[in-house]
Amino acid sequence: MLDYNTKFDRRESTKVLDEDEIHELVRSHLGSGIESVSVLAGGFVNSNYRLVLRDRTSLVLRVAARPADLKKELRVLKHVQGAVPVPAVVAEDFSGPRPFALLEFIEGRLLSDSLSSLDAADLSRVVFEAGISLQAIHSFDSGKAGFFDENFEFNPAFENFGGGLYEYICSSLASGRVRERLGETLTACALEYVQDNRDEYWSIPDSTRLIHCDYNLKNILIRKVGSVWKVAGVLDWEFAIAGSPLVDIGNFLRFEDELPPGFSGSFIKGYLSNSIGLPGNWRKVARLLDLASMVNFLDNAEETPKSFRTAVSVIANTVESGQGSTGTDRCSG
Repeated sequence: MLDYNTKFDRRESTKVLDEDEIHELVRSHLGSGIESVSVLAGGFVNSNYRLVLRDRTSLVLRVAARPADLKKELRVLKHVQGAVPVPAVVAEDFSGPRPFALLEFIEGRLLSDSLSSLDAADLSRVVFEAGISLQAIHSFDSGKAGFFDENFEFNPAFENFGGGLYEYICSSLASGRVRERLGETLTACALEYVQDNRDEYWSIPDSTRLIHCDYNLKNILIRKVGSVWKVAGVLDWEFAIAGSPLVDIGNFLRFEDELPPGFSGSFIKGYLSNSIGLPGNWRKVARLLDLASMVNFLDNAEETPKSFRTAVSVIANTVESGQGSTGTDRCSG
């Protein structure tokens, strides 16, 4: 069964604060004292703590590894609040040496931790709901495609989102660091495959939508409401950009062969239940776009062995599935 902890390393080291440090950090933003503090699992960049206050309110303290990314994340949360299930921003402080935000604590459990505990019917229903939540994210049209800065403004913008990712992937595959980690044979096959699909990249439709860019099971909270499991919260928005919705679909289904039967079908049905549809070649294009994330992992200056292994495996599977058995034989040598 899929386990994200075996797939990726943390991109930043965990900075564990003691209770005195946390009290000092947040006390001016709280109307009630802190009853207890606990470290929250999940997330591969920021450090998160659950604060239970004396008035029984629970908050999440999110300490930024990258302050600019946290600023952007808070802007995005406020932008989608009410349309997408996300935590409310209670307070933020970027004035000190440890920039942080206080967010609403959402009761629930991660979808990634629930694959083996939910029965087939419940899992199918909540994955359907995950498709609906993703469509709600994609309902926001940013008017342009590109990366957001800390002020939720484009920096840079792309004239063509798919074309921009195509150029990024090709240039990354030509870099020494990516080539070394991927290997000469697979690098050559991957570059040939991407170049053979240049027209697919440049003709991607609907490429100015808000996309989460890390939409997967470890960032989706679920909760049982009555007898039905629902999506309670979508977390970790620091990578959000504007572009093609197929980026998020490719991320969500990246490890499709490790997911339960019917999982992807229920997700796509949920996504299509309130959207204008997907192009006929959506699955192929989603995998092509996901290559950008994989080369980004391989270009990391830090040594992240689990992430490297995952990126190499995903790239190899994408190339092999696209080129057929002949390409598989040639590229596995």
